[in-house]
Amino acid sequence: MSRLIEIHAPNQEPKLAETELPLVVGTGPDADIRLPGDTGVLAQVGESDGHLYLQPVETAGGLFHNDEPLRASVWLKSGDISRCGESLIHWRISGQRLQVVISRIDASATDPPVVSPPLSVGAGTNVEIPLPPPSPVRRSPRRLRAVLAGLFGVLLAVALFVLAAVPFQVEVTPAPESLDISGFPPVVRFGVGYLGIPGSYRLHAEKQGYRPLDESIEIRRDRRYRFALERLPGVVRIVSHPPGVTVRVDGTLVGTTPLAGIEIPPGEHLLRFEHPRYRSREEKLLVAGGGERQGLRVDLQPAWARVHLRTEPSGAMVRVDGRPRGRTPLELELIEGQRKLEFAEEQFIPLEATLVVEAGRDLAPPVYRLQPAPASVSLNSVPNGVTVAVDGRFAGRTPLTLSLESGRKHALRLTAAGYRTRVVRMQFEAAEKRVLDIRLEPEYGVVFINADPPDAELFIDGRKQQRSVGRFRLTTRSHKLELRAAGYRNLTREVTPNSAYSQRVDLTLSRKGPSAGTAGASLSSRIKTALGQELILVRPAPFQMGASRREAGRRANERQHQVTLKRPFYIAVREVTNQEFRRFMAAHNSGMFRGRSLDGDDHPVVNLSWEDAARFLNWLSKKDGLPPYYREENGRLGAAQPRGGGYRLPSEAEWAYAARMAGRRQPARYPWSGRYPPTTPAGNFADASARSLLPVVLEHYRDNFPLTAPVGSFPANPAGLRDLGGNVAEWCHDYYAVQPTAPSGGDVDPLGPEAGAHHVVRGSSWRDAGITELRFSYRRYSRKPEDDIGFRFVRYAR
Repeated sequence: MSRLIEIHAPNQEPKLAETELPLVVGTGPDADIRLPGDTGVLAQVGESDGHLYLQPVETAGGLFHNDEPLRASVWLKSGDISRCGESLIHWRISGQRLQVVISRIDASATDPPVVSPPLSVGAGTNVEIPLPPPSPVRRSPRRLRAVLAGLFGVLLAVALFVLAAVPFQVEVTPAPESLDISGFPPVVRFGVGYLGIPGSYRLHAEKQGYRPLDESIEIRRDRRYRFALERLPGVVRIVSHPPGVTVRVDGTLVGTTPLAGIEIPPGEHLLRFEHPRYRSREEKLLVAGGGERQGLRVDLQPAWARVHLRTEPSGAMVRVDGRPRGRTPLELELIEGQRKLEFAEEQFIPLEATLVVEAGRDLAPPVYRLQPAPASVSLNSVPNGVTVAVDGRFAGRTPLTLSLESGRKHALRLTAAGYRTRVVRMQFEAAEKRVLDIRLEPEYGVVFINADPPDAELFIDGRKQQRSVGRFRLTTRSHKLELRAAGYRNLTREVTPNSAYSQRVDLTLSRKGPSAGTAGASLSSRIKTALGQELILVRPAPFQMGASRREAGRRANERQHQVTLKRPFYIAVREVTNQEFRRFMAAHNSGMFRGRSLDGDDHPVVNLSWEDAARFLNWLSKKDGLPPYYREENGRLGAAQPRGGGYRLPSEAEWAYAARMAGRRQPARYPWSGRYPPTTPAGNFADASARSLLPVVLEHYRDNFPLTAPVGSFPANPAGLRDLGGNVAEWCHDYYAVQPTAPSGGDVDPLGPEAGAHHVVRGSSWRDAGITELRFSYRRYSRKPEDDIGFRFVRYAR
């Protein structure tokens, strides 16, 4: 800070200038306040908080201030006098003006005169020097009275001060180098304390390395005033590599490097250094304080690495963590950590990747290859609802839009019941949009129908036919046959023609009699459910269940034993279809196998659990007004007690009787007549058409259904039941046991063990080709849905 400085020296013109502090006091041309002699630099005049101070140079001596040796800094006050040798410095301060007057000590004014004795007197002679007579002393009465009055006033003031003054103490820590209490009347030092008149005073204390203390105090009797000097902060200069590092002291932002000098309180502090592209660093710093200057240099370690990115094709736009960075090939400096990379180019599929970057470790990842954008194909067909598989995988039903990989050929397979399968092979360009309209050709099979009585009316899919007997050419989908005649009950059957062979269907009407639900000895031979499913009455008899030890393919769990079925029952002619099951569970999908659908409406439902089948039958029982057979408790299904008359899964014994004995005189071993293997179509087994799908097939047998077939596609057994062998295996009611135990005399209407982990599964399926599996005695079990397990159902006739 600058002040107006006025310097007066002997035999010199006054100097008046606006000068920057500090001022040098001493001899020689470099001194601002120049004294005679060759003592060199003696002191400096500086300023702190608006106050001037005089600070001696440590190597200098002989400088006095107010008649005291100057050994430490003192505050300058107007009227102070400093002395060096024979030079006096008078300090006069007025506002921002400092007047310095330099003078010399006048020796003639202070030394007494020297009077020599007369030279005429000889040595050793006593000379008497005459003295003048004393003059009378005259005293002025007025002056005496003034002196006495002044003396009295002083004594009175002292007395009044002593009477009014109160003792007090002042403690300042640490001990100051100077302490001044200003005010009127002035205070008096008294022992270790002070005496002063009660009132407001100003206390000023100073110590090197501490801020000056300037406080207002109210003097009271026996008061102790305690003050603490605040140590000046340290001045710290911080530089870093790289520059521009953010600096925080104890969590508080103080700036960015380089920092020329920041004031930090004395003590230990935690400094944190941060830079967007370098690793953060923390360091503890002990600050001495007291205005002491310290320096600190910090070098941060890089937090990035160079990464070279390449794509095929080149020129792809690169985004790193969502920010565009340029086009490949591209070299970037990426911050350490996991980075999200995105590559985009027209007519190519955007590619996302993650890259882990380690600081200081340059990377050159392998080339990122972008795949051509897929083609969009809108597929329509006649008829609608055609099942579409692309490259062997189910894609949906028409109309639909396909997203197909470009640049290679695809096989589009379209199938629908009653139509010829069509396969279209096509290749598409990247991002191509194309519309395909495909028409399927109907596929026909021949069905020979016999009607009894012959004059009955025949309806096919609700349309009346001109005749009821003869050869009919029908599409290879499920058709509903209905025969009507006066005096007879209507008869409904379903048939699915096959283009590979003809089928024969015999329709025989029964005369009207008691209904299916009427109690008594007379029972209807056929009944229908609310969904139109037909059930045939079975009147069982005792029979041998299991297989002889000599039977080829027999397994250990097929122990032969006597079983007696006393209760007649109705059993479904065919297995439950996907369409029927979706009436109960709309979201069910039977799935696919190697790109081919198992979900055709007239195909048997598969991929459902035993519990799913039981819940369907409870639902169907309610629709027909029957009490549900199964009861669910704590998530488990079991037979209700007493056992109801609703629909249920067949017991293992009922299934075995219906398959092997119903309508026969001798038990059947296979679903066909004769020996293994079959030679004519008798069921849907693993035939030659499934050679590309299954590991084992019947090489010389062809049923033309590599997977499931529409229910009822093959001739009925003597009891009128279809697909008890082949198509899908079927859930049974019983829990599975390796060796069912029969009491003496045989089992009577057995329902299997009371508990177990698995349920019995009976019958062969489209997966089976071996002699073991194709036998009616074959037993398996399961506890989970499978793609070749479906079900049919029964109910007690009484």
